Amino acid sequence: MKTIQELEQYLEENCYNFDSITIGRHYAYEGLVVKNCALGYCLFSSERGHETLLKAFQTEEELVTYTLSYLDRDPWYKAHIVAFTFDQQQIQKAESELKWMRIRYKRNDIPYRAGQTAYRIFVYGRDILRLEQFKRQYMQR
Repeated sequence: MKTIQELEQYLEENCYNFDSITIGRHYAYEGLVVKNCALGYCLFSSERGHETLLKAFQTEEELVTYTLSYLDRDPWYKAHIVAFTFDQQQIQKAESELKWMRIRYKRNDIPYRAGQTAYRIFVYGRDILRLEQFKRQYMQR
């Protein structure tokens, strides 16, 4: 991979989550920004509309190599939520299904309003492609 466009295509094909990655036609309100800049080819961190330069490169290929390595160090850049519920039995059932399917996941429970706990499950990368029906069953609205 040598170009930002090739990196963008690779990220799409491998189901990275663009909620926090701005590259090419993908725009995130906050997160990483990959683009050309006055210094050459740059990787920025963006928060509340303010970009902070993380690293600048002379060549596009150096930026692409560094960015992919950066993204691969943090599994959350590939994370996709597939279950959200307030029912503990339902989240345990969802976990059992993912184990049976041999899909790597991360359960991430968070406090919610009025003392409730929201039970969430995330999967990584291309596994999201196997879980459309699963999401319909376990994503409480």
